[in-house]
Amino acid sequence: MENEILPYVEFCKEEVKKKISALLTTTSTKQIAASAFSFHFSQNRSSSDFQKYYYSMVANRRDFLSSKDFFRTFKQKYSLQGIDTNYLDRLEDEKKHILQLIDNSEWAILYFRYFAKAQIQHGQKTITKCLGSFFSKLVHSIRPEEYCALDNPIKRHFGLDGESFYIAFTIISSAYTEWASENPHLIRQIRNEFEHTPGGKSYINKTTNLKLLDLIFWKQANSGK
Repeated sequence: MENEILPYVEFCKEEVKKKISALLTTTSTKQIAASAFSFHFSQNRSSSDFQKYYYSMVANRRDFLSSKDFFRTFKQKYSLQGIDTNYLDRLEDEKKHILQLIDNSEWAILYFRYFAKAQIQHGQKTITKCLGSFFSKLVHSIRPEEYCALDNPIKRHFGLDGESFYIAFTIISSAYTEWASENPHLIRQIRNEFEHTPGGKSYINKTTNLKLLDLIFWKQANSGK
């Protein structure tokens, strides 16, 4: 089966990399990065509060395990909709196992056990809901160097709206990683713009290449600019 699937995934990854390169060129990167970072680190209170939360939480395993309401706060800060307290309580109760699955890269088990068909209370009914964005943001929070915090607008932006969230998450994370490795001069330029953005400098050491690209393409996907 791998012989049929892997070439397809590889092709999709290369297509995403082409779209990244079409936007981020030697002449355009500085302006595009500056615009994106200025937007994300504006003086808007909600934006500022989210950035403080993100950088206090990301790659913070101690907080993940010790906090009694990690998932409630996570849901609120990321504005993840349509998730009831029973589901969040289940994640909280099984936090150690979830972390173990992330550490062991057991993505399929993690995704299908907790996120692909989550049982959510909706009024008087229980509905089945795919929480792919929740999955990607959680994995990114624990392993930000390797995986992106994918959401639906970015998924659509890269032409992967027809793919499952799991596949799109894998493809885009890999594309970001490879593009950054293949374009160190542009990543340095992007990082330099981030460092010179008001509010960004204090976070530079905790901001991964994947996060930098996520910030840029979130802006592109949500504003078309």
